[in-house]
Amino acid sequence: MKANEEMLNSIILSIKPIYNEMILKQEKIYEFRNFKPKIFSSYFWVYESYPIKYLKYIIRISEPIEYPLKLRGNSYGVDRFNSSEMNCKYAYKIEELYVIEEPISMDVLKSRFGFTPPQAYTYLQRNVDLQNFIRSNVNLKQII
Repeated sequence: MKANEEMLNSIILSIKPIYNEMILKQEKIYEFRNFKPKIFSSYFWVYESYPIKYLKYIIRISEPIEYPLKLRGNSYGVDRFNSSEMNCKYAYKIEELYVIEEPISMDVLKSRFGFTPPQAYTYLQRNVDLQNFIRSNVNLKQII
């Protein structure tokens, strides 16, 4: 499947490989962050950080749950979020996960699109060339 317009008007964030593995195994069903983008979208593009260094996934998320509201369930980070030990203000429930069938390497992202991995997040629409490349060339496969 191709990315739809809502997917293309979302953000890119970095996630460490260990947490992506937990998401894939459905051991981690929330993404915890200290931000709520000014322009909210139901999707996050996921750049998998060092040592992988690829744009690999897109997740569909629900509206964030803001601390001190409590999360339910037995997933990675729930207890730490609920007790404020995590020091994250927002929990985004991961509703769906799509894999990019041909992930985009950091070398290509940097040389072709001037992309640098975000510390917090970056809006995909700020990089029109990358956005257009994804629109035309990227195929997604839903895995969760």
